[in-house]
Amino acid sequence: MIQQDINYYKNFDSIAKEVLALLAQTIEVNTFFLSLLNPTQSFMIKSFNRNAMLICEGDILPYNMVYCKLVVENGLEPLVIPNLREHELTSGHPATKFIGNGCFMGAPLINEGEIIGTLCAFDIKPHVFKEYDLILIKSLAALISHTILLEKGIIRDPLSGLYNRHFIDHYFDYHKDKTNDEMALLYIDLDHFKFFNDSFGHDAGDDVIKKAAECFLQTVPEGSHVARIGGDEFIVLLHPSDGEDLLKNTQQNAESLLNHLSTMPITINGNDHFVSASIGISFYPHNGTEMESLLKKADRSMYMAKESGRKKIQYFHQQLSSEK
Repeated sequence: MIQQDINYYKNFDSIAKEVLALLAQTIEVNTFFLSLLNPTQSFMIKSFNRNAMLICEGDILPYNMVYCKLVVENGLEPLVIPNLREHELTSGHPATKFIGNGCFMGAPLINEGEIIGTLCAFDIKPHVFKEYDLILIKSLAALISHTILLEKGIIRDPLSGLYNRHFIDHYFDYHKDKTNDEMALLYIDLDHFKFFNDSFGHDAGDDVIKKAAECFLQTVPEGSHVARIGGDEFIVLLHPSDGEDLLKNTQQNAESLLNHLSTMPITINGNDHFVSASIGISFYPHNGTEMESLLKKADRSMYMAKESGRKKIQYFHQQLSSEK
């Protein structure tokens, strides 16, 4: 998730560059880099090379082939290896066999108790790291970790993990390349959500929100954006593929969302319950070019869907065909 959000973080890029520059001014090795990790790959999101281009920004390497994996396995403290050939963790490592020898120091990036990446120093020559180097990289890794946490909080909803209202409001600022593309905005409101809070408590209501979020993420096509903008209200931004009809594509996806949501069991106190939703839809640029206007029109249409019986799809004026 952080990998896909990193370009939305306003302050991360400058802070990351400053961190790598400070390490480079202090530690006499060739390469410093930031990586984000998943179970299969290591993504190099920022790098500094003094001379030889050992690690480059944008590199994607197999997780089992990188020293970053050893940092994760080492736990919360930095891993320091002055001589790769002589250390038990790296003497037989595939990377060591490839580069011959060198040094490595890496500190974990931690997000909500989980190691999500590393801040590392690396060279193809052995190097004796000082105690100060260890303290510095640990402190700077903590700074990067806190930066990621703060930036994530600006655009992500903490309960559902979806994007939040701020992200939607600033969508066109984040996606200047999308301003010439057609888009459908789906405003989704869960039907009778108050029943869950009143009958089973707010913890159960939170579970319904999480389940709905999971359902939407599993149902929408690749390239869509899903957000929770408050309470039981969600936004889905749909972008048809080249050559696809916007109205047809939107109708198919909206119906799929309603069907999957209403057939998804939500277990509360051992019993299965089901929830439906009402959807209002506006289109960019046909119904407006400002996000505020598109939201208001989709919201108005959503209330019309509720008034017509709930579990319905309502388009704003349903005038897309005549406007094209």
